[in-house]
Amino acid sequence: MAVTEDTLTTARTELATALRAAAHYGFNEGIDNHFSLAVPGRGDRFLLNPFGPHWSELTADDMLTLDLDGTVVDGDGVAELTAFQIHRGVHQARADARCVLHTHMPFATAISLTETGFDTRISQNSMLFHGAVATLPYNGLATGEEEGARIASAVSGGVRAAFLQNHGVLIIAPTVAEAWRDLYFLERACEVQVLAQSTGQPIVRLSERIAQTVADQWASQSEHAELTFAAVQRQVG
Repeated sequence: MAVTEDTLTTARTELATALRAAAHYGFNEGIDNHFSLAVPGRGDRFLLNPFGPHWSELTADDMLTLDLDGTVVDGDGVAELTAFQIHRGVHQARADARCVLHTHMPFATAISLTETGFDTRISQNSMLFHGAVATLPYNGLATGEEEGARIASAVSGGVRAAFLQNHGVLIIAPTVAEAWRDLYFLERACEVQVLAQSTGQPIVRLSERIAQTVADQWASQSEHAELTFAAVQRQVG
């Protein structure tokens, strides 16, 4: 796909919408965390939210364009260092990692603090991610290229959700719509897991066969992500 003004504007608009939607649902943490989107038609540049503004106030014009050296080649603002290292690493590691979302959203982060972690066999929402989850031990702030590369190595293959232990989560998707849908349903799945575990009662786990069947059923709903993102676009403007 050639880069045109229209495709770039659409990309900026969708990324800004996802950021405002995350703020709307309380998925952000102050001015921290970060979302990125590969520039359409290019593998050497990506859009990133600037460090400083609250996500609820971000618009398409606020999105920065970075090259793989971390230089802001378009836009006004500062790219946070750990954001650059994490997102560059993941974008470089996978050609299909067009959209990468990183949050410290509360329930998913709570799950990242537990030894047993996220269970993809206990709820319909969790089964969306069955066979597509990675877990990575914490190793400090991602201020260097090697830490970005370490995180990138954990999301190879078909990983769609990565739990960074004692830290937060990453969502990896080919489009903003799919990334947003996964971010939303991951947090909801983690919320009900936390609630179920808090009862102290044994958790009903489904079989591998059923979990895979439901994952395939989720995958067959080709319009679900687009409809979900369109709905949230109407909510946040």
